[in-house]
Amino acid sequence: MQTIINDLKNELSYKVRLEAIDKIKEYDLNDEKYAHLKDIIIKLALTDRVFAVKQAAFLLCQKNKLKKNGEVINLGKKNTGYSPNDIRKMFLKIKRETRMEALDLDLFKEYFQTISPKMYDVMAYEHMYFDNWIRGIYKYLSK
Repeated sequence: MQTIINDLKNELSYKVRLEAIDKIKEYDLNDEKYAHLKDIIIKLALTDRVFAVKQAAFLLCQKNKLKKNGEVINLGKKNTGYSPNDIRKMFLKIKRETRMEALDLDLFKEYFQTISPKMYDVMAYEHMYFDNWIRGIYKYLSK
């Protein structure tokens, strides 16, 4: 049980969170022994930045008829919580700190994951062609 709780709280890997939600799909979260899981699932359904995790938690909330402060939980809009300006600033910071003239994709990704692991996790999920997305933004910064 503690492993599942730790996986649900893992903010650095959306895959781990999704797998943990999948493991508890058949649990009755209204049972008292799952009270802690219930709180975590509600939090994920309301605040996770990766929409797939948020949606999976939301569906689990619907299935178990979970509420937050007596209110029905709504899925809401897809929102990563990062503006284009936040991303631009992060890319500029990495470019400046690594003194990278031409893009070294592996070094860039390593540095990105080190400096902002949460943003890296969200963007890796949001952009199917993550490497191309990085190249495109980096190329834009070079102008």
